[in-house]
Amino acid sequence: MPDIIFALTTKNGIEIRLTKTQWKHISYRHPEMAGRQADIKETILNPTAIRKHSKEITKFYKFLKDKKQYIMVAVKLLDHEGFVATAYLTLKIQKEKEYGNEKNNI
Repeated sequence: MPDIIFALTTKNGIEIRLTKTQWKHISYRHPEMAGRQADIKETILNPTAIRKHSKEITKFYKFLKDKKQYIMVAVKLLDHEGFVATAYLTLKIQKEKEYGNEKNNI
């Protein structure tokens, strides 16, 4: 089992984890994310917006005032658990299917 940097449980009981393998991918491909592991957690727990990207990928967005950008965290969901697939900074929220609080199952 890969070393886990953090695991958290969403309001709806879904466990999401960030592994060292995925963190290496994120920090290599998106160096602007260095030192932002706490922001990744906060984005999943208290997102500004959630978008369903595909059957298995859900994107969480949170506005970062210090960067004047959004952090986007893509989570791959499998049954009742998931893992952070990637994360990066972006200027806008992508237009995809939105899941509001009443329909949000994450």
